[in-house]
Amino acid sequence: MLLTLLVSWLLLCPALAEQPAPAGAEAYGHTARDGGLDCVRDPCSSVMPAADSFEAVEGKPYLEGLSGDDLVGWVVLSTDLVDIKGYSGQPLSTLIGLNTEGVITGARVLHHSEPILLIGIPEQRLHDFVDLHAGMRGDERVVVGQSSDPDARTVDIVSGATVTALAESRTIMDSVTALGQDVGAIERRVQTPGHFVATEELLSWQQLLDEGVFGRLTVTAKDMGATGDEYLNVSGDQLFMDIWFTVADSPRVGRSLLGPNRYAHAMSQLAPGEHLVVVLGQGASTFKGSGFVRGGLFDRIRLTQGLAVVMFHDLDYTNLGGLDAEGAPEFKEGALFVARGGALDPGRSFELVFLGSRFDNKGGFSRDFHSFTSTHRLPKSVYVLDGPDPERALWLQAWRNKRVEVLVVGLWLLSLVAVFAGRRWTTADGARLKKLHTGYLIFAFVVGGLMLSAQPSVTQILTFVDSLVGGWRWGLFLSEPLLFLSWIFIAVVTLIWGRGVFCGWACPYGALNELTFKLGRLLKLPEYELPEVLHSKLRYLRYAILAGLIGVYLWDPMLGERAAEIEPFKSTFFVAIWTREWFFIAWWVALASLSLVMYRPFCRYVCPLGAGLAIPGSFRLSGPYRRDFCSKCKICTKTCEPRAIRPDGSIDPRECLSCMECEANWRDDQVCPPLVKARRDRERAAK
Repeated sequence: MLLTLLVSWLLLCPALAEQPAPAGAEAYGHTARDGGLDCVRDPCSSVMPAADSFEAVEGKPYLEGLSGDDLVGWVVLSTDLVDIKGYSGQPLSTLIGLNTEGVITGARVLHHSEPILLIGIPEQRLHDFVDLHAGMRGDERVVVGQSSDPDARTVDIVSGATVTALAESRTIMDSVTALGQDVGAIERRVQTPGHFVATEELLSWQQLLDEGVFGRLTVTAKDMGATGDEYLNVSGDQLFMDIWFTVADSPRVGRSLLGPNRYAHAMSQLAPGEHLVVVLGQGASTFKGSGFVRGGLFDRIRLTQGLAVVMFHDLDYTNLGGLDAEGAPEFKEGALFVARGGALDPGRSFELVFLGSRFDNKGGFSRDFHSFTSTHRLPKSVYVLDGPDPERALWLQAWRNKRVEVLVVGLWLLSLVAVFAGRRWTTADGARLKKLHTGYLIFAFVVGGLMLSAQPSVTQILTFVDSLVGGWRWGLFLSEPLLFLSWIFIAVVTLIWGRGVFCGWACPYGALNELTFKLGRLLKLPEYELPEVLHSKLRYLRYAILAGLIGVYLWDPMLGERAAEIEPFKSTFFVAIWTREWFFIAWWVALASLSLVMYRPFCRYVCPLGAGLAIPGSFRLSGPYRRDFCSKCKICTKTCEPRAIRPDGSIDPRECLSCMECEANWRDDQVCPPLVKARRDRERAAK
């Protein structure tokens, strides 16, 4: 029966990838986008129904929405304005409409790469979440989840997709803020609420570097496309341009770099909303550029911040002949610029853009131009925010939103560590051990699974492998607090006691499997086990499934995620089973039915998560205690439901589910033959 189920699932896997997307999924195009906003292709009318036509705005990434000849608003693609990463590490490309009153008229996701979370929730819930933002003003403070701020507008979190919801809400609000301020529909904020640190201590050059005061942009000749000694006698890794830059309004920065007198004079010339920008350069080229003439423009460097662009003119420039900071190196060129017009917000990250040029040897005046960007944010030692950080990491908000759940799961897992750390007490009484084990199984299923949806999955192993291949990101793993805690627990206990601590005691679905089997015993249903010749081979199937999922995921993440639903976790804990396609329902019912008459069939033969944990668990530091006599005695072998005890009496850590009943027998002088004999000898001697 089990083989029939497995073969049926494997045959279904190709069909799964071809299933039509759920309702509303066309709004979340699962194919990569190319090009910018195009209202012929993109559904602009769906986010701005009042407009009957859309026209481009010269030099801008957004379009005007018109009703006849009247302007009714603007539409924009979020990826043209902001770069906020979701759980997958990729942005959620969202089409957004904003009317002339600064109110969001609609939003729609055109593309995302969020399979890790959306495998656990219906996409319609994300669709509904996005719709909550329609009708909000672009300058409102929006909080995802609960907030004690009476002035904040709250929207409910999408359970199971915390980081996706946080990233999507911030994508929408940051995009409309940038758009609204650029078109004048939203009042431009001069800066993020905050202030420059006012202490006047003088810092050395090294202290400035240690505090992260400077941003830096380094361009080599190779970056410029030089292949030989063809431009200013530099090639390869030699410096073409090395630029250091910072905002110098803070006395501890400005006084240190410029000296007290120059700093005081420069600050006295600033109007409200203006800032001092120091730019220092080394290398074969120059950041001053060909426009460096009286009345001219510095065309080689500029600052950008969202849609805001700061260009420097000659009247914004003062030459820096040298720096006052102790230990400061000599620079080829230095400049003190004034960023005017309130366009630069010192409380947020900003970019320095350098436009490099070189002769391309194709003509007397023919040049190649290359643009390079470096992002910098002033450290807290220079600029202190007076409110919440608008660029705060999404995972921090996720942890704040789940404080209570984190406490519950943390205490639960710590208590389980205590159970295994105190094995002498835990296994001293077999009856107590069984009650304790059953209690943890019930808690894991009801609280960990049904209430908190804290079910680890092979999808996290796939993400881990993908991160090793494509680049590690801590934020990705920190972004789901309950899963992060679970995986820290799994990593620790698997190395010490083996995978059975999680699989046998804390896995919500494993708990359901074992409780279902216990129910079958109460109902006096027949019990089935595979013959040894079949069991010994079939137990390796889960490793083949794991290897196949990793290969498929690296080739096509969406197909890999779909195939990973060989784990019935989504149908059990994330969505109502009756809302699923028929083959998922059939798979879930078949596994549940089989669990009534067979001990944990999915866990022992199919589960790719269990396979992934069994590999490092093979090297566990502390398994159940054994005696030499165990090779002759079969008492524990007969009662070991996972069939983890080998013929020689040793225990296979890859199969062991850490029920600890064999260790309880090992301590019981009513069960273990050597202890029984020793007890009887003592009793005879006493008589």
